[in-house]
Amino acid sequence: MAESDGRVMNTMDGVQGAALVVQAGSIGTLGLPPVPAPPVLVPRQLPAGPAVFVNRRAELETLERLLTRRGDQPAVVVLSGLGGVGKTGLGLHWARAAGPRFDGGQLYADLAALRHRGGVDVGDVLGDFLRALGAKEDAIPAGLEQRASLYRTMAAGRRLLVVLDNVEHAAQVTPLIPGSAGAAVVVISRRRLTGLLVAGAVPVRLDPLDGPQGVRLIREMLADSRVDEEPEAAGEVARLCGGLPIALRVCAARLVGRSGQGIGRLSAALADEERRLERLTAEGVPIVEAVFDAAYAGLPAEAAALYRGLGAHPGPEFSPDAVGAITGRGPDASAGTVEVLLEASLLEEVGADRYRFHDLVRLHARARAREAGETGCPIVEWYLARAKAADRAALGRRLRLADDPGEGAGSEEGAGPPAGEGPVFERPADAAGWLERERANLLAAVRLAADEGWDALVWQFGEALWALYDNRAHLADELEVARLGVAAARRCGNRPAEARMHNQVVRALLRAGELDAAAEAVPVALEAAAECGHHRVESAVIESAGLVRLRRGDHDAAIAAFRRSREINAAAGNRRGVAMQTYHLGTALGEAGRYAAAAGELARAMAGMVEIGDELSQAKVGIRLGAVLPRLDRPAEAVDALGRALAILAVRDEPRREATALELLADLQPDPEEAGRYRRRARSLRGVLPETGA
Repeated sequence: MAESDGRVMNTMDGVQGAALVVQAGSIGTLGLPPVPAPPVLVPRQLPAGPAVFVNRRAELETLERLLTRRGDQPAVVVLSGLGGVGKTGLGLHWARAAGPRFDGGQLYADLAALRHRGGVDVGDVLGDFLRALGAKEDAIPAGLEQRASLYRTMAAGRRLLVVLDNVEHAAQVTPLIPGSAGAAVVVISRRRLTGLLVAGAVPVRLDPLDGPQGVRLIREMLADSRVDEEPEAAGEVARLCGGLPIALRVCAARLVGRSGQGIGRLSAALADEERRLERLTAEGVPIVEAVFDAAYAGLPAEAAALYRGLGAHPGPEFSPDAVGAITGRGPDASAGTVEVLLEASLLEEVGADRYRFHDLVRLHARARAREAGETGCPIVEWYLARAKAADRAALGRRLRLADDPGEGAGSEEGAGPPAGEGPVFERPADAAGWLERERANLLAAVRLAADEGWDALVWQFGEALWALYDNRAHLADELEVARLGVAAARRCGNRPAEARMHNQVVRALLRAGELDAAAEAVPVALEAAAECGHHRVESAVIESAGLVRLRRGDHDAAIAAFRRSREINAAAGNRRGVAMQTYHLGTALGEAGRYAAAAGELARAMAGMVEIGDELSQAKVGIRLGAVLPRLDRPAEAVDALGRALAILAVRDEPRREATALELLADLQPDPEEAGRYRRRARSLRGVLPETGA
């Protein structure tokens, strides 16, 4: 209202558009047109998914089932896995296909893009979501709780799909879950986010692609004939990338940019483990390594140290005991640190109490270990100490140069642990089981020790692993370890150890059924044994020479060798050596058809083994008696000897010898049903053994 020339006037400045202005002295009834409500915004924030997407049918079906279920709570799924495994691609692929069914809208936030100073302000994410749902800026409260409350209010009744990418912690998700029963939330994280799972979220774990899927991804990205022209090379690239989609995409992108380059050339470049990660680059950026660097940088100090320690581990899998050895705190105290690596998807569980790295993660962890100056020597030494303990528990008394490099102060080799140490394995079967479970790690430890020049460790492994190879006959492993042991002992200048490793080459070839090669190796072993000045080693090599001759059918030469070896052991006062050569002598006499003489020698061998308490050797002698005594029309004694052998073997995890005893016992059974039971049990035991040429 204003005054002009004494008159009072009503004015309205700045009236625009369709605003209604009415001026009247008096108004009775005034009709105004309706003002429309502001439109309800339906956000469509999902970004584009990957241009090429292969398979993942099972995971897509799982997401469909979980996220479109009906209930009184919003569906929440945690899509987790190793960095670069394709979690975001899978989540967005499903979300874009399912988006039209969520008519209340689709919200998306990449928390990595919002991360600053090491954390994400969830309040900022809520503010963005509120604006997307139509909230006015001045209506958005400042506090986190108030924003979360308004968000739930605005989302109520909507069929809303929320996709949260690169989530680090469960606390980042909870305020962003709508209250509507028709809503669904896809949480994408390299972490397992156990806190969300406890609250009812459902996990979907994404694994790397298998070989055919990896090849298919390369084929579809190339869109040319190179995969069909070089299918084996494409398969090798998929294998070397460990099926990790980000690595496969980098490889395919390199090939796309070089249409004249064959896949085989790329495969050859990736074969070098030491440089594989640096070659998985795009435009000079180490994309794959950067993914692992980010995960490593987020680890607490103890977990980062364990990550490096496991990177220096030589083998493919880790047990809790090995983890405890690396941390120095034991398996129980290290369990929480292991859980941190599992939560971060840097470590995988394989079976009960076994862990491993993805192949590319292993290379990254190894590189971080090298940068820190950490080597695998401590864990290799731990495996050697365990192998020695297993050898003592499984085989009892026998010559061990690592414990007794000279002729020894006494007449017998010790069976127990070194002074001041308790037994690592309570029963022989525990020792045999550990050796079999850790076979791949033990071989890797020997190889690493050989590569690094830790020669004393190499030949000592060769000696300690006899317990594994004598029981299970892993022929290629045994021959490789024996040959590495020969070279290592020679470099050490340890002549007795070199002769002993030559002897184990002979035994490995003999066990493999390579009789000609074994016979060719015998003179070298005998020469080394004669020159080493260690009479027990010499007797062991002469024993092996006798075994080769026995297998070649030269019974007289074998008998002479075993008698000579027995004489050497008798002169040294080694009662076990005498009893063992008497056993071999009885075996040779039996195979020569001299059954009465054989039975006499075997009886003397049994008495000797009983006297020194060597139960495993008693079982060996009992099996041989079970084969010889029926030839002398003494079946009852044979059955008794085999029964006692089986009682010993039953608690020792010795499937090969146990199967032999059962087969001999079956031949002595008058009852066909009983004989059949023994043979079926023997077949089942044979089924767990590797192929052998022996």
